[in-house]
Amino acid sequence: MPDDLPASPVQTDVKAELFKAMGHPARIQLLEMLADGPVAVSRLRDNTGLEPSNLSQHLSLLRRQRLIVPSRREGRLFYELASPEVNVLLAAARSLLGSLLVTTRMPLSPMAEDPEEAIR
Repeated sequence: MPDDLPASPVQTDVKAELFKAMGHPARIQLLEMLADGPVAVSRLRDNTGLEPSNLSQHLSLLRRQRLIVPSRREGRLFYELASPEVNVLLAAARSLLGSLLVTTRMPLSPMAEDPEEAIR
């Protein structure tokens, strides 16, 4: 499909679900940790500080969206990015964030609750 054609409603919904899956700080942190290759679940837990059940839920959601894949090595569970494009998307988000910080000259902070404040 050429890039200049509008996305179908199904494609738009699928994209929204993909971004929604990435829309939590813990899941972004997990994806960033996996950017350099497979990481053991024990290391993910130690580095994020997430409770095991919470970590499991985040990993499960990322797995269902096919952003990560599991593997076993020497009896240990590892995860890695499902595709190099996930890393490209993370890099694009970092680049966009950097550009926004430079062009708006605003400090880095979560989005404002008040929509009027978010556009100032």
